[in-house]
Amino acid sequence: MGNNVKGFVAQDYVFRHANASTGDFIKFTESKCNGCGECHTVCAANLWAVPKDKKTKLSPKYRELCMECAACYAVCEQDAIDFQYPNGGSGIIIKHG
Repeated sequence: MGNNVKGFVAQDYVFRHANASTGDFIKFTESKCNGCGECHTVCAANLWAVPKDKKTKLSPKYRELCMECAACYAVCEQDAIDFQYPNGGSGIIIKHG
């Protein structure tokens, strides 16, 4: 299953207001992670990486790229991911649709 749909770039469809401060709305506890990769599988923005050493990594650019669907939080059975919607007024804005 891939999350890179040819021709689809999330940034073409969503944006945030300039200078909006989202805060840290995803908190990842690496010590709880078992490296299953479910977060990577469900993330449409491709923000999670599961390298061969099995230490899952969250993109440092998640604050600007996350589509705020909370799918990663929903599928994490280890409770390694905590998700809260960004600070009021700083969430994504969908350009089309």
